[in-house]
Amino acid sequence: MDDKFAPELELSAQDVADLAGIVSHPGFKVFLKIGKSAVSQFDVELLNEEEDARVLRAHKYAKVAAKLFTMWIARISQEVGDFKTNLKYKDKPIDSGEFLDLGEFTLPDNTEEEPLYD
Repeated sequence: MDDKFAPELELSAQDVADLAGIVSHPGFKVFLKIGKSAVSQFDVELLNEEEDARVLRAHKYAKVAAKLFTMWIARISQEVGDFKTNLKYKDKPIDSGEFLDLGEFTLPDNTEEEPLYD
């Protein structure tokens, strides 16, 4: 961007690993469908306007919504793509659940296993 005010966000390795996990989840496709639907609603509003001033305003809103969604998805794609291409086999895997507070979670100690079949 050529803007004077263009804040950049540097993501940590953990942030990018979490993002890659979200993108690979099947629910992310649903998220994309909802986002595209929201952007399309601006186009529908544009088509429903009749006054010139309102058409122009609706067009600007639709353009901003589409640009924001496109920039957002492009950044996510860039971050996840960089993460996947820079991940080396020898690198220690990043545990995306490391910072989750799951409370006390232990499995019972089953020293004696019951036979599966009698």
